[in-house]
Amino acid sequence: MRGLNRLARGATQLGFVDILTAAILLGILLYAATLQFSVYNRPPAATTPTAAASR
Repeated sequence: MRGLNRLARGATQLGFVDILTAAILLGILLYAATLQFSVYNRPPAATTPTAAASR
């Protein structure tokens, strides 16, 4: 019954693996967010003059 008691822990008892998994997932999400929104850190692209575009 020793192993069964370990598996039946409460939801508020977080272990080292739980914290490590949360940190890894948070890191992956933050990395994906920086890739997704890195376009806002770039200068605007060079545009064609509007007079040439309206011909």
